[in-house]
Amino acid sequence: MPVENSTEGMVSHTLDRFISSPLKINGEVTLPIHHYLLSKEQELQDIKIVYAHPQGLAQCRQWLNEHLPDCELVAVNSNSEAAKKVGEEQGGIAAIAADRAAAIYGLSVLASNIEDEVDNTTRFIVIGAQEVGQSGEDKTAILVSTKNKPGALQSLLTPLADSGISMTKIESRPSGKGVWEYVFFIDIEGHIQDEAIGDALTKLEGEASMFRILGSYPKAVM
Repeated sequence: MPVENSTEGMVSHTLDRFISSPLKINGEVTLPIHHYLLSKEQELQDIKIVYAHPQGLAQCRQWLNEHLPDCELVAVNSNSEAAKKVGEEQGGIAAIAADRAAAIYGLSVLASNIEDEVDNTTRFIVIGAQEVGQSGEDKTAILVSTKNKPGALQSLLTPLADSGISMTKIESRPSGKGVWEYVFFIDIEGHIQDEAIGDALTKLEGEASMFRILGSYPKAVM
């Protein structure tokens, strides 16, 4: 599942699914992402509508504004769905997708590498039901919410600071359980089987109104 993009930040839909999902994070992979404009048309000026996943549209926003400023941009569930749609329909439409989709759906590549950032990269997480052991270079992801009191977030994070544990990321998302109620997704360095990590998270859990370990897993190799 895509979880973070270097251009557009966190993929909120993936995070939101963990609020109710029992699955664990088993690993992560980072991949360079290149986007291509695919169509049955042969000229850019013939394109009136562009289909893509919202992330694809966002990652190519500047290119689209410059080269197709008058086109209608339509979000679909995936770039693959966008390419399939363009392959099946007629009339001035294009898709943002991987170049291999051109051969699959009988499309031409009108433009290559249209992403706005040349080093555009997406971090994907591997999910499953199993636990993953220590590798020596690990991360742990947790999901928490704070008690409704002054300084709650500071109190929540204090056990990490006191134990010298590096927090590499924190993101907030609406909990879906009440207006202005939020949950926090936190990544820290280390594995839950590390004694210092286990002790710190036990203390952190005591400060939280909700606490769940989403998984300990090896860091991605760049």
